[in-house]
Amino acid sequence: MKGVKELKARLKSIGNIRKITSTMELVAGAKLRRLQDRALSSRPYASAIRKMIAQVTRVAPENASPLLAVPDKIERECLIVIAADRGLCGAFNANIFRKAHKYLREREAAGVKMEVYTFGRRSARFFDRVRADVLGNCEDSVEKIGYRRVAGIMGSLVDDYLEGRIQKVSVLYTWFKSAVSFQPILEPLLPFEPEAAEGEREGVGEDAEAASGESDYIMEPSPEAILAQLLPKSLEMRLFAGILESLASEYAARRIAMKNATDAADDMSEELTMEYNKARQAGITGDLLDIVAGAEAQAG
Repeated sequence: MKGVKELKARLKSIGNIRKITSTMELVAGAKLRRLQDRALSSRPYASAIRKMIAQVTRVAPENASPLLAVPDKIERECLIVIAADRGLCGAFNANIFRKAHKYLREREAAGVKMEVYTFGRRSARFFDRVRADVLGNCEDSVEKIGYRRVAGIMGSLVDDYLEGRIQKVSVLYTWFKSAVSFQPILEPLLPFEPEAAEGEREGVGEDAEAASGESDYIMEPSPEAILAQLLPKSLEMRLFAGILESLASEYAARRIAMKNATDAADDMSEELTMEYNKARQAGITGDLLDIVAGAEAQAG
């Protein structure tokens, strides 16, 4: 049995750790509510743009936009990976990196030259460690990145696509289902697929089905001009929405991880308290026996 002083020191240490994890759980919960509202509020806007593009492309000519044209051969592809700036969020980062690494291996085995564009310091460190070809890295904090910055990054990737330097762009992020459920999603961005179900979300085909009804439209300006405005906006919005979804998922994962850590600290503290009380009681009993034995020796 460990000594009383050692047990007391461990109890104090666990108590300090519990204060930290409990505080982090409260902070993560407060940020989660704000980020969850941002992620959910972005979905109707992205869905509306997707419906409009689907309606326009059905009446537009085949060569209405180069962003819709499927390349004959994909030789180089860019994978955008959105992860966290920090850890202490359970398996959030590990799940993203595992799926990204698997996808990179599969595409490279198919003869495609893969490059990655990273969001989040953890993402940059991971791909530097595995020696992947990094096309670029967003140095801004994921939590503080704004729409204009995302639009600039997406614009440069669109330019690379139009100039033929890359033939495909995909994004990997964590989709926020609920405060206790989230999953990595791999979603193609370029070439643009107007009516394709996005990623692996549940129920994402509803918008495409709702937009699939045949209707006659008089378009002013031309479908080509409309698509020239809508397609870049849709790509920017989808990338920005992926960042918002990832942020909400990150703080949901961090809140769960910190709650589990706090509960584990409570259990450990309870066990050590019992052990401490036993050790303390054994020490007191030993002292009493020594006193009694000393008194009997003097009396004898």
